[in-house]
Amino acid sequence: MKITKATAYALHALMYMARHITQLPATASTIAKAEGIPPGYLAKILQRLVKAGFVKVVRGSSRGYVFTRPPEEINLLELFEVIEGGPLFNSCLLKYCNCGGTPESCCIYAQWVSATKRFTELLAETSLSTAAWQHPEHRFYSLPESLKAAKNKAKPKPAKSKAGVS
Repeated sequence: MKITKATAYALHALMYMARHITQLPATASTIAKAEGIPPGYLAKILQRLVKAGFVKVVRGSSRGYVFTRPPEEINLLELFEVIEGGPLFNSCLLKYCNCGGTPESCCIYAQWVSATKRFTELLAETSLSTAAWQHPEHRFYSLPESLKAAKNKAKPKPAKSKAGVS
């Protein structure tokens, strides 16, 4: 199983919101900047989270996103499945063999079912709140180009020395 970047970004955006719950609503640009997520990509992810009922949009002077239910009631399995578009594990690891794909006919499949069942249970037992408070705050590995440009503009240019002038 490989979690997509969209799922990782969704998780980090919601963990940011959970850690800053007393400061909500949070704008997409605030979350994007704090977490190092490309703003346009995050806007699309937040739309999916609104549609799925995890967050809602607050309009007006205090605009931004807030949770529709407490982060303690959102588990990682439901979040991952919403963003990934369905069950995380719905087929055999060895999709292209002739074993029949049942635990009785294939020992590898039997192990796969056992392992994925436990992992699925672990994700279902882990709330967004738990994940947020047991995960260090950080930014993604590389800053989006727009943030890199802003960071470079903010750096003061070294002053030219006037050697030989008295």
